[in-house]
Amino acid sequence: MKKTPVHINPSPCIDYQSDYLFLGSCFSENISEKMHNEGFKVFSNPFGVLFNPTSIAHLFIKNNDELRASSFNRGDVFLSWFANSTCFGYERDVFVQRLIQLREEFLERLKTSKILCITFGTSWVYEKKDIQEVVGNCHKINQNEFNRKMLSIDEMLILWKNILEQKIYSINKNIEIIFTVSPVRHVKDGLIENTRSKGRLIELISKLKEQLPQIHYFPAYEIMLDELRDYAYYDRDGLHPNELAVDIIWDRFKENYFTEDTKKINQDYLRIKGLFTHRLQHPESKESINFIEQRNQKWKDFQEKHLTIKPSW
Repeated sequence: MKKTPVHINPSPCIDYQSDYLFLGSCFSENISEKMHNEGFKVFSNPFGVLFNPTSIAHLFIKNNDELRASSFNRGDVFLSWFANSTCFGYERDVFVQRLIQLREEFLERLKTSKILCITFGTSWVYEKKDIQEVVGNCHKINQNEFNRKMLSIDEMLILWKNILEQKIYSINKNIEIIFTVSPVRHVKDGLIENTRSKGRLIELISKLKEQLPQIHYFPAYEIMLDELRDYAYYDRDGLHPNELAVDIIWDRFKENYFTEDTKKINQDYLRIKGLFTHRLQHPESKESINFIEQRNQKWKDFQEKHLTIKPSW
């Protein structure tokens, strides 16, 4: 059967010397984890995984007072309407200060990072009725307290064009932006609504590419749906890409964005990493001791040539 590969124009820009930032859905976590595991310097999702464009935008547009106002207690745990439930605390002041520090660390890293990868997951948002704010997570609060709506392309475009021009590029005028749409299906309201939602995100990114410089689109969503259109590539829930699918998409990412020099260094790094993750059956035998010595020497030689690369094992 004839395959339908997704064409990607190569845009080699990733090297081992630079820093990389990741924001957005759980797919951004997948790719940032891959980058980290292969020796790159990454920082991802200071407020945890966020799915919709408005909640991701809050990281750039909310001030410290608004971060404090977003905090609330559920039982004896403090959470924020602008963050995932993985961000929490037991004392309000400590928790709010932690949110502020995480945001400041991200913005500081933005000054020197080469690439910011942003993954949008859905156009659907939940708006808390009493504060009239789009939330990053409902935190298991009664659904009656929220309005649910789909963001329009125009409102997302106005928001993100402003963030890119007034926030991101003003902090780092040379940064490259790689947008992706998460291949995870959001089917709470059915596949038709999921398709509408994803379509708006794709159109949003297309318009941003037309109007602003230094923007790339990596078609993770299209690779999943067209190249990997088989349930063999999904987790048991039929919604999330499984490990094999993530590996394949990651290989396409590397193929498209790694420079030729990066690809060579990456191969050397992975070979050495394989030596360190190899389980020794008889660790105190002469053969194993010799293996360890040779392994350590290979890493030492590698690090002398690539001083910025740290081990990820």
